[in-house]
This record gives sequence, structure tokens and C-alpha cells, in this order.
Amino acid sequence: MNNDFLKMMVSRKSAREFEPYVASEEEIASIVEAARRAPSSKNTQPWLLRLLQGESIEKLREGLCKNFDADVEPAPELSAPLISQYRRRAVDLGKSLFIYKGIAREDKEARRRHDRQNFELFGAPQAFVLGVDREAFHQGTLIDCGIFLGYLLLAIEAAGFACCPQMSPLVYPGALRAAIPDDEKTLYLCVIPFGKPLADSHVNKFETTRLPQDEWFKKV
Repeated sequence: MNNDFLKMMVSRKSAREFEPYVASEEEIASIVEAARRAPSSKNTQPWLLRLLQGESIEKLREGLCKNFDADVEPAPELSAPLISQYRRRAVDLGKSLFIYKGIAREDKEARRRHDRQNFELFGAPQAFVLGVDREAFHQGTLIDCGIFLGYLLLAIEAAGFACCPQMSPLVYPGALRAAIPDDEKTLYLCVIPFGKPLADSHVNKFETTRLPQDEWFKKV
């Protein structure tokens, strides 16, 4: 087995602060080419990928923050409530991140700044947006796109970048559609801000926990 690849899989974590470095066309091409090799059911390859840099990502950032600052009611095009155990894990993650960042429970202003960073795309100089043709969307295409996303995240890591896959921006689909013109037929699934991780960043050293194997894996 390729131990270096396995180490990269184990050590990969989300970054929430980035250097201003903008990825070159060659770097983007190498990431996308690696992700292109992802398997899919019957080789259907249903994923659609958009890259936002420069004016386009700034337009998205501005639109998302404008909605957030105005307390616009979230209206995701694709959503499903988390069942209790998954919701509990999500809440536990939020609590641990607040503690790690030194944000007190009663500090509402700091908590709101923390929440806003999701819509600032953590200041990343670029982002991928993963989607699928809305007319072709079903459970199978969602699985295929999940496999593709895994390939994409590892390709970003292998190219010397870091990222943070997000669902938060999807709650304001109008902002996404304004930043990505002529894409009405695409159903967006995930936004992936990425870039060179900021050196010596405190928040980038935060590590999430993982469930022990015996809670989700068994030999039968």
C-alpha cells in the first residue's frame, strides 16, 4: 500500500484561514484532472464543477454576506433535517470549535462573527462549487457526486492546498446563481473554498474527532 497516500488521507483536515495566493491554471488543471478519474455508476459521471476566482468569488462572498447581515431567511434548494444522533454530533462539533477559539457561550457578537466567516468563505482566494443537473438528480447521482467530492478533496490536498467543504452557502442559492451566470439547470451540492493554508494559523490546527471503528464497522 502507498503509505504516503494513506498518511495524507489520515492527516487531511479542514482549513479556515488562507494565504492570498491564487492557484495557477496549471495547478487547477492538475486538481481537476485527478478528480476526473473518480468512479461512478455505469460511468455516468454526473458531476458538474465550477471554479470561482477573482471577481466571481468576490461577488459570491458579497452576496452571501449581504443575505447573512440582513438576516434573510435561509431557503436551500436541497435540504433534509438531521436525525437526532447526527444533529448531536454537529452540535458537539460547534461547541468544541467555540471552545477552541475561545468564544464564550454568552458572547453573541463573537458567535455571529464566527458564523459570518462561513459566508465569507473563510477568505479563501478561490472556491469550487459542486453540482449536478437538476433534471438528472436522484440518489444514485448523489452517491456518485460524493465519490467525486472525496477525490477532489484529496486532489486539493495532494496539490499542496487545503480546503473546507461547506453546505452553509447553499442556504442562499440566489447568491450562488448571481455569481455563476447561465447555470440555472444546475443543482448545487457543496461549496469548497480552498487555497494555501495560512502559516501558523491557530484555527487551522483544530482537529475534529472521529467515531471509533466499532461504532460503524463490523465484519459479517
